Amino acid sequence: MRTSTLLTLTLIMAPLLACSEDAPTRPEDGTVELWDACVWDGQEIHALCQPELACASNGICVPRCDAVAECPVFDGFSNECSIDSEEKVCNVRCTNDLGCPETGGSPLKCFQTYCVRDP
Repeated sequence: MRTSTLLTLTLIMAPLLACSEDAPTRPEDGTVELWDACVWDGQEIHALCQPELACASNGICVPRCDAVAECPVFDGFSNECSIDSEEKVCNVRCTNDLGCPETGGSPLKCFQTYCVRDP
């Protein structure tokens, strides 16, 4: 009887344990790099970005700025240094044909003239 109960528990728990091993884990606070997503479980989490970055409303870690000259330049794209989530951050504007740059981080798509994280 004891062996039967143990076997039943093992069969029930095995799929649960297997799923948890494949489940993504949340990045540590302060570890998400430039242009990567600062979204976890559908929520923007500002603490995920590296300390010199900000989690912008487009869901990616972007540089903070005081002037547009401080923003990274992507050939063929323009930037803005504007207030987002109560601090000034770099925002990349879409091109006229709704294009966004390849940043090496999360893919971006055009939404209302700005390049935002493509979920």
